[in-house]
Amino acid sequence: MHHDFSAVLKARTGDLSNGTLAVGPWQVELDAAPDATLRQDGMIAVLKGQVYDIDLAGVLRLYRQHGPAFPRYFDGSFSLLLLDPALGTVVAVTDRLGTCKVYAAHGREHVTVSTLPDHPDFIWRPYRAAGLASALTSGMLVNNLTLYEGVQSLERASLHTVQSGGIQSRAYWHLRPPEGLDRRPEAELRQDYADLLRCSVRRRTRGLTGPVHLSLSGGHDSRGLLSLLTSAGCEVRTFSYAQGTQLSHSDSSMAGALAAQYGSRHESVQAYGGDLLATIRRNARWGRGVTNLCDEVDAWDTLAARSITDVFVGDEMHEISPFRLSDVSDSLARRHIEPFGTLGSLATCLSPADRQALGTAWSAELGQIRAQANRYADPYQQDFLVMAQQYLSHSLLPWRERFAGRAAAVHMPYLDGALAEFIYRLPPELLAGKRLLIGALREMDPGIYRVPLARSSGYETDWCAELVRHREAVKEELLSGSSRLDRVIEPQAIRAVLDRLTVPNGGRGARNPGFRSGVRQTLGTIRHSQTGQRLLGKLRRGPSLLNPAIWLMRVLTLRTVEAERH
Repeated sequence: MHHDFSAVLKARTGDLSNGTLAVGPWQVELDAAPDATLRQDGMIAVLKGQVYDIDLAGVLRLYRQHGPAFPRYFDGSFSLLLLDPALGTVVAVTDRLGTCKVYAAHGREHVTVSTLPDHPDFIWRPYRAAGLASALTSGMLVNNLTLYEGVQSLERASLHTVQSGGIQSRAYWHLRPPEGLDRRPEAELRQDYADLLRCSVRRRTRGLTGPVHLSLSGGHDSRGLLSLLTSAGCEVRTFSYAQGTQLSHSDSSMAGALAAQYGSRHESVQAYGGDLLATIRRNARWGRGVTNLCDEVDAWDTLAARSITDVFVGDEMHEISPFRLSDVSDSLARRHIEPFGTLGSLATCLSPADRQALGTAWSAELGQIRAQANRYADPYQQDFLVMAQQYLSHSLLPWRERFAGRAAAVHMPYLDGALAEFIYRLPPELLAGKRLLIGALREMDPGIYRVPLARSSGYETDWCAELVRHREAVKEELLSGSSRLDRVIEPQAIRAVLDRLTVPNGGRGARNPGFRSGVRQTLGTIRHSQTGQRLLGKLRRGPSLLNPAIWLMRVLTLRTVEAERH
């Protein structure tokens, strides 16, 4: 678990109050944990996360040696704040892929830079229409949006210098398809991929003591990490999410067999404990309004109580659609970035003026995303950009930071900088369906697919049934008080949507979907697979109306966030 930090910068007016720092034209109030802060030769560095192959003192040496270009010379999963009184500068640095977010607001009297999305200097501001629309339609804040006017999520892979007129951002690294692709023989690329994977795992395990924990499913990515970590000599303890009775081909079942194959201790952790109100409140408290819903938040609560230190996860950027997409809309739909129209009748919960404002702002934001992707003619490259620049940076990684990062230090070997530079130069056909990864894993470990791939997750919760089961408690405890969100979505409108929910089987199996759910998910997995689409035709992924239960979970979580803040 890593500590958040904040810095409030005001124009110097004379005597400094106790604890206030003088940096150029600023007097700085710094709020940071002592063990995350280094004071050396008059400079102050604050780190959230971890850098690899170097310590914080080494980062300062690079800064003195290379100046503003210094972030090019190290990698990690971090956000960094540097105060340099000698030069009078305050800079924030974001890592290459944006695994640790930094937020900033530049006001008339002061500037606030913080890793907290709900810093007190942010939350008094009016809602930003595009940010609220992004949260309601897609469950995430894409394109560096925040919920509040004048607050920005600082761009990844950049050095951000605080100036009197604003924040100047300069990219030190770019993630975009190159002009030329790496067309070496596939066997040679597989070998390079394998070498980079081994190197990435080594640099993340170097210096770790005690067991490491691995979030293990029955898919490709986490089993690859299990093999790599075991080969690196780590004591690996694995866990997977579970809900109710497990089918033989579920993630949890396959993960248990994989752990046994590699000699690791494995446990299944309950994804949802049955207390809907507690789940919503945990999502509000930990997600802070900037993440999509964490269905398995109860599992992370269990894990956080066990004082684990390091968690490895298989988050990746080495997969694009195995089928040619028609345009950017297909890529957006694949990543659950939905147009405003998918709200359907749920949009009537907003006033006509708010509906117009949010719809217009969100359409403009989607237009910007489309324009960025349309700079490249190849739909494969468009899909890669949407995945890497939007879904990865603004959905998956904030979710990891706020939930897994609350429990332990999170390590993502597949998101190593050197691996990213290798991957975005690969021909699209090698990324489609994870073709190159699968080949590299087989060469490194011929027995890696001895245990079959899982065909269902095994921890699905029927949120519609749970909302119906807890309907009166939701009204009494989550909709009775006031929340800032009431200015946009009135409680009675939320109650009306909640009252219209019905469950065909009367709620049976809400927390234990059992056989039928497993069969449905297995059939869905087959339909979405390359084989299924070859046999049955290309799967059409056009926009569909948002499930009211999913919308309610988002709105209730956001309403709880805003109720607790105000």
